[in-house]
Amino acid sequence: MNKIFNLSKIIFKIHINIVPALVYLEKVEIMSEKDKILEKLDERLAKGEISEELYKEIVSKYQDDEDLKLDEDISEDMDEDVEDISEEKKGEKEKTERVSISGASKIEGCNCEIFRAAGASKVNGDLRADDADVSGATKINGNAYFGKLDSSGALKIHGKSEGKKLDLSGSAKFEDGLDVKFIDSSGSFSVKGDVNCTSMDTSGLVKIQGVLKGEEIVLNNSGKSKIDKIEGGDIVVESGGSGFFSFGFGKSGSLEVKSIKGNDISLENTKAESVTGNKVIIGRGCKIKNVQAKELKVHESAKVENKKSLNDIEED
Repeated sequence: MNKIFNLSKIIFKIHINIVPALVYLEKVEIMSEKDKILEKLDERLAKGEISEELYKEIVSKYQDDEDLKLDEDISEDMDEDVEDISEEKKGEKEKTERVSISGASKIEGCNCEIFRAAGASKVNGDLRADDADVSGATKINGNAYFGKLDSSGALKIHGKSEGKKLDLSGSAKFEDGLDVKFIDSSGSFSVKGDVNCTSMDTSGLVKIQGVLKGEEIVLNNSGKSKIDKIEGGDIVVESGGSGFFSFGFGKSGSLEVKSIKGNDISLENTKAESVTGNKVIIGRGCKIKNVQAKELKVHESAKVENKKSLNDIEED
């Protein structure tokens, strides 16, 4: 009996000593694999295949993974990360504090806190700026990413535009979509694509080859403005009649649009296939084919072919 008891004690001692040892060996193996991966990254950094910034980004991703093993899969994943992050960084210049150009100037892309341009300026590539102010003739042959962009003169952006605030006076042409929270424009405003915003206030000529979406939209038209579709909350279309952009178009501006959908809608000198809203005012000079509204007022000079109450539709 004593022999059995002693044997059990021996087995127990062996067990409690071996198990921690095995756990330790496993941890050593994992750490060894991590060291191999880091060594491989060090080699790529030394050869100039990856930048120091990219090196730090990948290391931080893999350093916290306790189950990391250096096999073909992880090597492929690491290579993919290098390619993916490199592609994201491609063409993105290191951010500087301030960039100023004047006269007939050209730069190859820009990433800065403050951007100032005056004269005939051209950016070949993307413009990234927290605060941008341009005057004269400015052309951006890429995308524009900004906190605030002020433009007076002639502005043309070939790529997409994303930002918080856009303040325009003069002529502005956007060859791709526009995604900006607050838009204020005076003059000629042209977009080949959709416009997404929180609020938009324009006076002058507006051309949008896409959908205009916003919570608050105010259009004071001078000239023959044209938009594919308008979708929003409160929508006001007014008819202006003074200034350069009214020349040759008669006394008042007008808007041609396929459809308008919103909450409170007030229109002047607007031609549309359909208008749908809760409270709708069809003002002077309007020509509307179909109107659906809960509350509807129509000016005596306006023409509406078909009227439908949304109250009746909801009851059905």
